[in-house]
Amino acid sequence: MEKIPTIFDRNWDGDRKVNAKLLVEDFDFDQAIATEKLDGMNVRVTVRNHTVVRVEKRRNPSKLQKQQGIKNPWYVDANESEKGDAYIFDAVKNTDFSSVPDGEWSAEALGEKIQGNPLNLVGHTLFIFTLEDWKARIIFHDAPTNFEELKAWLPAQKSKFGNNCGIEGIVWHQPKTGAMCKIKVKDFK
Repeated sequence: MEKIPTIFDRNWDGDRKVNAKLLVEDFDFDQAIATEKLDGMNVRVTVRNHTVVRVEKRRNPSKLQKQQGIKNPWYVDANESEKGDAYIFDAVKNTDFSSVPDGEWSAEALGEKIQGNPLNLVGHTLFIFTLEDWKARIIFHDAPTNFEELKAWLPAQKSKFGNNCGIEGIVWHQPKTGAMCKIKVKDFK
């Protein structure tokens, strides 16, 4: 799994907020789909016959691993008996997989005990953002890509998935190439 690049460059020597320099110059925004970036825990589930047979969670490289050149995160098995993973398994149990085909699916675990519940959800659930029909539920058709317009537009958006709350950000998807880029509300000054 590769980290999704931010649409704009950052002020690396200062506050680490974004500046107006476009970082993804070859990205075709005219063909891209803009979706809500859901604030939860990144997981991957393996589904067989509409049943989850494996649950994994994202692992980021440690500081030492980054010094060794390991930059991208990967998945490790989640453990239902570990306190920190219990909410992931609760999200799996509360999610309907009847329309999910066999495969490995990246998803976001969301809910009351995950990331402070910024979406104001009751209980826990998974959102499989790698399934096109699920992704369609969180599309923003009017997301700007200009720095100043985006800076003003982002904080005014309401979540398409959460309950009476704003959005964390936007992820743009290139359907033909699979390329993605993102921006978060907190990336701006």
